[in-house]
Amino acid sequence: MLFLAETLARLDHIARPFVVHLPPPMATHVYSSGRNVFLATLSSEKPAIQHIDEQHTRTLWGLRFRCGLLNAAGMFKNGESYDLVWRQCAGGYLAGTTTTYPRAGNAKNGITKPFAPYPRSRAASNWLGLPNEGHAIVAKRLAAFERHDDFPIGASLMTAPESSGKAALEELVEGMKYYTEANVDFLEINESCPNVAHGSSSLEAITERLEYISQNVLRKRSRNLPVIVKFSTDTAITDVEPLVDILLTLGYDGVNFGNTSTNYAAHRTALIPEEQPLFDYFSQTFGGGVSGEPLRVSSLALVQRAAEILQAAQPKHEFHIIRTGGIASFKDVEESYSAGASLCQWYTGYFERFAEDGHQLYTRMFSRHS
Repeated sequence: MLFLAETLARLDHIARPFVVHLPPPMATHVYSSGRNVFLATLSSEKPAIQHIDEQHTRTLWGLRFRCGLLNAAGMFKNGESYDLVWRQCAGGYLAGTTTTYPRAGNAKNGITKPFAPYPRSRAASNWLGLPNEGHAIVAKRLAAFERHDDFPIGASLMTAPESSGKAALEELVEGMKYYTEANVDFLEINESCPNVAHGSSSLEAITERLEYISQNVLRKRSRNLPVIVKFSTDTAITDVEPLVDILLTLGYDGVNFGNTSTNYAAHRTALIPEEQPLFDYFSQTFGGGVSGEPLRVSSLALVQRAAEILQAAQPKHEFHIIRTGGIASFKDVEESYSAGASLCQWYTGYFERFAEDGHQLYTRMFSRHS
């Protein structure tokens, strides 16, 4: 018997290739509205508990992940669905990204949290705008979870788009303290969201922000609490070395490449011609970030370069690389390991696999290779 979310996902999988041929404004409206309904349905379900062979367990920073794949930030923004993805047998759980103040998300032309899929190209665009309930509320929700063994909880957070300068950093540090008190297992600093305005992306500005966090959080940690930093998939290969060097010097515990991309010209050519009109409308009307298959090559290249730098640096403390972008299969996970990543995160690929395998998506992906 299928759960409602599984049925909706399969029907959506059948309908998507046809819906994208609707006038682009209509297609965007249909999918933006339908996506919110689907996510609410998915979060409410309690499927049977799945299992993955222990050979797929990954241990990082003293934390055991049941497999090397978990949700990326943005999937469960408000700390929902923890029990759901544990039942699905994800490697771990990541809440957020959250900000200091609650955010309703972006809206334009009567469309709230705009989203558009390109199903035959295995890609999507979104201009969600970081909708979330804020650090304090989400941290309180995570603190109330009935925790499961070998299932680490992480929280993604960033500076508030409404704030700037030292005030923004003070608020971010306060948010990190909320999550520390909520007993999360790791933190991810989001330096890469393309859907809101935030601090300068210059190397100097990034360094200043990371130094402040290092001084006010990392050096004051009283327990094992890994802090990783997430950079954009659009990061230039030449910037990987200085970024990784900064993280190692300041005592961070890992790096995540990457996030959705705004390299529209490059990604347009990766889409099949029939899906390009919707892509053009979305990019020109909303902007937003591109996710899915078009990011696979760039995210892998960034991981490979980061691994080369890490190998040469031989850091004295434990430091790991995470890959996000274009992950949709076990082959992608294996490819990530070979390139030097210790963990993978997925978003668009998760929903592709869910349409095929439902709540057994992790089990079927990893059991075929046990």
